[in-house]
Amino acid sequence: MIRAIVFLIRLGLGLAVLGLGLASFAAFFGFASPLLDAFSHLQLLLFLGILATLLLSVLFFANSPLRTKILPFALLGFLASAISVVPEQMSAISYQPGPGNGQPETRLMSQNIFGLNYDMKRLARIIRQQDPDIIALQEYFMEQQAGLHPRIVRDYPFFMLCGGRKRSFIALYSKTEFSIKNGTRCAENPELANNPAARIIAGLRDAGGNEYTLVITHLNWPIQINPLFRNDIGPAEKLAAMSARKQGEWQELTAEINQIEGPVVVAGDFNSTGWSFAMNQFSRDTGLIRHSRGLLTYPKLLYLDGWRETVPFLSIDHVLASQDVYMQEIRAGEQTGSDHLPLYATFSVGQAR
Repeated sequence: MIRAIVFLIRLGLGLAVLGLGLASFAAFFGFASPLLDAFSHLQLLLFLGILATLLLSVLFFANSPLRTKILPFALLGFLASAISVVPEQMSAISYQPGPGNGQPETRLMSQNIFGLNYDMKRLARIIRQQDPDIIALQEYFMEQQAGLHPRIVRDYPFFMLCGGRKRSFIALYSKTEFSIKNGTRCAENPELANNPAARIIAGLRDAGGNEYTLVITHLNWPIQINPLFRNDIGPAEKLAAMSARKQGEWQELTAEINQIEGPVVVAGDFNSTGWSFAMNQFSRDTGLIRHSRGLLTYPKLLYLDGWRETVPFLSIDHVLASQDVYMQEIRAGEQTGSDHLPLYATFSVGQAR
């Protein structure tokens, strides 16, 4: 009986090590393919999972001849995951606000509201408490607009509501006037599911008159499953099509940002974690500094026989800025009723004085 139990435990551990290890190796080689990079979004779970199975394998395979195969494989998988996870999360722990430049500070709130969150009274109360100067919203559907807009428009009289596709209505609210720049994209018919991702590019001034540009967007998931069911293309084309939409969004956003002159702040739901090669490649291609390193914002809610609060394990909401932006603070906020936590950033621009 005991031998049977030990055998089943070893079998389960062996399969777990194999699955987690292969996923970790796939994520490690994510630079070679967007499909492999999709595994990078699970890096924190892979890291914790393979660490647990590694420790359990040391215990249960101590007297097994398979230990020479199981343990090295688990260790390599753990190291492959740790290379991405540890630096990212350690940078969040060690983050210190940079030195100011003596210019007025601007407070930004970026929040994916969640299309099934209808408690706009709660969100309005949190906005009043936090008192940001500008608000970047994602998944700001008609129902949410009806509940939130009347509650905040007096304090934020300058605003733009922008639809892009069913999952990505975005908005900008500001206490001060702003201008809309070229590259902004809002759908003529936002109800269409195949609309491209929306994008707001706005020119603002701080209290001292210093100019900067704010970009707000909400990108798609890393891969699509739908191309697998298409009959008009072959297997290779199906695989390429799975990541084509997101790759196109990265390219378009990069091109628009690289045309902007002066200080730039970019905020939104990127649906890409800080561990992904795509997210880090975007930072390199634009020259933007990703300040939201290691901030876990999603999912704050999971549907388990009803919506229940959980501990976020993905960093898909981000704030990035050009090198001439002085970032004073970046943090994840409290629960607002959404499945995302909000991000708060305080920054300043202009010549140091």
